[in-house]
Amino acid sequence: MDLLDIATLILLILNIFLSSYIAKKGENRATKEDIGKITNEIEKVKANYAEEIQKIEHQHSLVLEKLREKHQLKMAAIDKRLEAHQQAFSLWRKLFFKLHSNEISNVVEECQSWWEKHCLYLSPEAREAFYNAYFAASNHKSFIEGRFGDSIKDNWATIKYAGETIVSGAELPTLGEREALDVLSPT
Repeated sequence: MDLLDIATLILLILNIFLSSYIAKKGENRATKEDIGKITNEIEKVKANYAEEIQKIEHQHSLVLEKLREKHQLKMAAIDKRLEAHQQAFSLWRKLFFKLHSNEISNVVEECQSWWEKHCLYLSPEAREAFYNAYFAASNHKSFIEGRFGDSIKDNWATIKYAGETIVSGAELPTLGEREALDVLSPT
């Protein structure tokens, strides 16, 4: 082997090595570019998802805030509602006990005055039943004097029904059977 053969062999080895090296370098560079593109796409998708999640979280926070406000209003009114139902129940009992006395017209006026100031705090059913009860009480004496049998019974039922409706309108836990009888049967 002479020097030319050795030089050719070295050039051939360098050529193989360099072409392999350059091909690998090119492949690595292409891979880096591809990775860069993929990374950019991934970051775009992440950013889009983050934006969507932020929008959803904002919508949820708005919904939660509205629910909190509604709940706060309900909680603020609950004490007033319970108090109004208790007052209506007390007035109903007074109406019930004074039904056959000379004081009934004063009690009816008291009920009407109270109803005008507080009726919106009563449940719709209790509001209507209380109104019907004091209106029926104002007519009860004339029904008795006129001996209107069925009208007296219907009128009495209207007055009595108000107590049950006011109690159920307060939406408190139910009373035991004996307790309910004690509260609702004033006689």
